[in-house]
Amino acid sequence: MKEIIGFLKKGGMKWPFKSTPPTLPTFPIGPYRLDLEIGELTGLREFSTIEYRAVMRQFKGERIYYAPDVDFAGYKWKVFLNVVGRKIYKITAYIETQDKDLANVAAMDTFLYCKSQIGEPAKQRSEIFIWEAVDGEVALKTTQIEEGFEINLLMTSHAVRNFSHLR
Repeated sequence: MKEIIGFLKKGGMKWPFKSTPPTLPTFPIGPYRLDLEIGELTGLREFSTIEYRAVMRQFKGERIYYAPDVDFAGYKWKVFLNVVGRKIYKITAYIETQDKDLANVAAMDTFLYCKSQIGEPAKQRSEIFIWEAVDGEVALKTTQIEEGFEINLLMTSHAVRNFSHLR
């Protein structure tokens, strides 16, 4: 993952990032899009009571679903959907692999896809890139995990600004 950061810092893109107001919306990940009603989606499985105990829900009425895997940017991604009021407010797509080269290539391909869809990242911290869009935020994060490597692509709707927090 450090190779990706190094590539970007060494001229793979402009540094530091220029912050400009977003003009483009987020993009779909497979059939999933921010603020989409889940009524038409098939294959969703809601978290069990035990699974909900392991995660912290943030908003009143929030539900979390496992969604069918999707092909996106040339890779197969596992997906979670966070929903409030039957609308998707957060999409978490991730790839896990033990292959470091595959992780690096998948992360770079995903970075380039995001950049082609919504422009330069607005922020970069450590191993996370954040894009601002008119309807939400997109984050690409790479992580080394016990089993190998994980690439996370997260989208969060600006609708969260109007949600009631649990605590």
